[in-house]
Amino acid sequence: MHTTFMERTYTWLTLSTMLLGVVIAGMFGVSLLIGGSAGESLAVFSGKLMTWGIRLAAIATLAGLVHIYLSKKHSLTMDADTDLPEEEEVVELNSLERRAL
Repeated sequence: MHTTFMERTYTWLTLSTMLLGVVIAGMFGVSLLIGGSAGESLAVFSGKLMTWGIRLAAIATLAGLVHIYLSKKHSLTMDADTDLPEEEEVVELNSLERRAL
């Protein structure tokens, strides 16, 4: 129950952070095109909005870490029941087969 809530929280926070980044990039582009004091004001507002985007990204990262630990699916942890490849059978080769290899 907690893992699905945390997964959804992480997903939505990450998606909104990325969308905010795209909007801010567009705002910087528009401010560059219009220039002057209006462009400067838009760029300053975009910079202030970006600080909120950085905070939102940090919260999304925290939610992702909590999800990883609650679901107990650590990407760098090896489980005993993971599917390992079976050991290959050792076959004796005759001299013709050895020369081919």
